[in-house]
Amino acid sequence: MTRLAELEAHLLARPAEVYAEVQTLLTDLRAAKHVPGLLSEQDAPSEAAALHVLSACALLLGDEAAAAQYAEAGCQLARELELPSLEACCLEVRGLVHGRQGDLEQAARLLRQSLHLLLDTGDDAGRGRLLRRVGGGLEWLEAYPQALTLYRESLSLLPPGSPGAAAVQAGLARVLFQLGQTEESTQVAAQALTHCQAQHLTRTEGRVQLQQALNCLALGQLAASHEHAGQAQALAQATDDRDMQGEAAWVQAETALARGDLDGAGQALERGEGWARQLGRHDLLARVRESQSRLHERRGEPVQALSCLREQQQLEKAHRTRLAEHRGRLLNEQIEFEVLRRTAVQGTALPGHEPVVRTAPALHEAQVPQAEAGRLASFDQLTGLADHTFFWGRTRQALQHLVPGRSLGLIVADIDHLKVINARFGQAAGDRLLAEIARRLREAVRPGDLVGRLSGDRFVVLLSDLARPGDLAMVAERLLQSLRESCDFGTELLVPTVSLGCAVAPQDGGSAEVLQQHAELALFQAKMRGRNMAVVFTGDMSTAEQERRQLSQDLRRAVRQGQLQLHYQAQFELPGRRLSGFEALVRWPHPERGMIPPDRFIALAEESGLILKLGRWVLNEASRQARAWALSERGLTMAVNVSALQFEQSDFVAGVRACLEQHGLPPHTLVLELTESMVHRDPRLARQTLLELQALGVQVAMDDFGTGYSSLSMLKSLPFGLLKIDREFLRDLSADSEQFAASQQFIEVMVRLAHNLSMRVVAEGVETAEQYDLLCGMGCDEAQGYWLARPLPPDEAAALLPGDGDPGPERQVS
Repeated sequence: MTRLAELEAHLLARPAEVYAEVQTLLTDLRAAKHVPGLLSEQDAPSEAAALHVLSACALLLGDEAAAAQYAEAGCQLARELELPSLEACCLEVRGLVHGRQGDLEQAARLLRQSLHLLLDTGDDAGRGRLLRRVGGGLEWLEAYPQALTLYRESLSLLPPGSPGAAAVQAGLARVLFQLGQTEESTQVAAQALTHCQAQHLTRTEGRVQLQQALNCLALGQLAASHEHAGQAQALAQATDDRDMQGEAAWVQAETALARGDLDGAGQALERGEGWARQLGRHDLLARVRESQSRLHERRGEPVQALSCLREQQQLEKAHRTRLAEHRGRLLNEQIEFEVLRRTAVQGTALPGHEPVVRTAPALHEAQVPQAEAGRLASFDQLTGLADHTFFWGRTRQALQHLVPGRSLGLIVADIDHLKVINARFGQAAGDRLLAEIARRLREAVRPGDLVGRLSGDRFVVLLSDLARPGDLAMVAERLLQSLRESCDFGTELLVPTVSLGCAVAPQDGGSAEVLQQHAELALFQAKMRGRNMAVVFTGDMSTAEQERRQLSQDLRRAVRQGQLQLHYQAQFELPGRRLSGFEALVRWPHPERGMIPPDRFIALAEESGLILKLGRWVLNEASRQARAWALSERGLTMAVNVSALQFEQSDFVAGVRACLEQHGLPPHTLVLELTESMVHRDPRLARQTLLELQALGVQVAMDDFGTGYSSLSMLKSLPFGLLKIDREFLRDLSADSEQFAASQQFIEVMVRLAHNLSMRVVAEGVETAEQYDLLCGMGCDEAQGYWLARPLPPDEAAALLPGDGDPGPERQVS
């Protein structure tokens, strides 16, 4: 891998040359694999490394399709060879490709999975590179304080003077400028230029020259600004960087305006407008229009100046709306990424961090009237609540004036699955929900308390004077009850689910930063425990987070060493109790901790991306067992749960087909169980995948229907063959329960609904004879549960199989 490593070191400086040579290397490697004894075991990682380098080169050269293809192949090979660092690299490239294509949620999810792997392997250089990428994303979202934190952390992890470090310095200079720290930005940019020129990093140098032009312009150094902008334009043309050509044209225009060169400014603005329109850069076009407005004003053309200013305001408003939507959709991923990163930095405790601060994203915003800017900086326009800057300022004041013996409470509230609501009802409905949540929060708190909206679906409440720390939990529960009330969306009622994280001062922290960290950690715990609940911070949460990370590492080892097992829970037809099939359930007998519950380790597998490898193993082993038991010949089925990440893979259906062919299992024997939330994540992809599974002959079951955003239209339009009633609805299916009548009515409705759609109904969690008899009376088709049969290891489950001509055993209590 020596030559490959040398080429990778020149990737940023000479991507086209590296691309061509590594393609040749990859061809040679693949050819050598077919010659016995030519490659040693140590050469095995070379192919995966080559695929990663090719994916990175393709991305730099703008070939996103090739980058995605190489990165996906590299991911798969790295997993097979158990090379987590290389897998993390390929996941990073896949995330960047999704980001460029506008799928920001998937991009964030892939980058978080990459960080998980890097933390597990202790790859600091890889972590530094990844933090630079995420910092760039935050910079694009104009979350400059957070981007600054990540860039600085990235710089501390990367080798000094390396190409990656130079790219970080470039980003750092840009963010410092946006935060008003122009002199420091100038110093950092000068250092970055030295490194870029020494290493021939032409593209990065162009970006730094562009930033230095803005720095000089802000400092009144017009000749230097003109020189830097010209060099940036030349480098942009040399590297065919169209974005940079448009930005450089705008900076050249700003410099010309400042020097009084109106003709030069006009020409540069024409070039900038052309690039902005060609690239669809509404943010750049807004800046160009604002500059054109000032140009027309200087020329004594007030009508044209006013027209440009109006268009600039419209473009700016649209840009702000798009940014807010992106921030809202990415908020959950950003929180989980941040909690993971902070825990990694300090081991057991989350470090302090600055609250989100809104800053002017471009020079033209300085033209907003002072009074209007102050108003916009204090209140969220959609909800009328305090925004983050105002909220955290008030929080600091309240902490400074906190009376001894009294307490201050902080509650962070997060609306679960807002993106699902937006996808189903539309963005306008999502905005109405946010406004309704804001109204309920205002009405539920006392006059002296403060409610704010941080961004997206994140709200925060300051309880400025509590008599006792324990009062915080009671207030949180009251808020939760208010937020859980249904919202009317015309033809349907929606019951929002909200997670709350709570912390109290002074016992949980004496500063706004520490208090926010602890409230966010409590919120993270609320999400991990199932959402739709309030959790108050306790000191052991940091320890619990460290334990969770250790368990994640143990799980990776368990999957690699084959420690996981499958147990099989029997399913029975109603009435008659004839065996109809099995559901495969994964179990983890930890060598030190004993049996780990699935609800603990499945979530860990999903966070780290390990769920893909685990899911493939479960499908393969369950199919093998189904063939060994001759389930098809016996008229029985094997049900397998599918994770959201598995379902979204482009090769999912191909993988199912290959598994069936490998084991000679007829497709109708396999039942894949999907949750409704998975289908709602991307309805178009879900429909396409379900139709492909239907064509393959595999049965598909809707699992846990009724527990989320249930949709009758979805059931009608998608090819589900079975509907599974969640065990939650059977808990009250007892004459002794106060909710018995409601539970019975609800199940009866679901059974009728499924039968009208030609679907069979399977009830989960049958634990009493009373429940069994009631389900039979309602016309339920099948059932499973501990009263009928517990999940059993293969040798014990085999005892339930019918013999030749035997219809199978009735109820088996075990």
